[in-house]
Amino acid sequence: MLTLRHLQKLQDARSRVRLADGRVGKIIRVDTTFPENKTEVSVYTEDENKPGIAKVGLEVLSAMSDAS
Repeated sequence: MLTLRHLQKLQDARSRVRLADGRVGKIIRVDTTFPENKTEVSVYTEDENKPGIAKVGLEVLSAMSDAS
């Protein structure tokens, strides 16, 4: 699972992330609520058959390597 610090680095570098359902995209927004400590990440995906913006939790994201 990604941490908020790692998520910020990925967003700043415009790196791609993979969602649990296989879609690939770039992080465009990170929202964290307190005191619940719940994080919602908005990811822009280029999949034509599914919505372009996915709002997901940290648990469904994984960073992609440069070779991916």
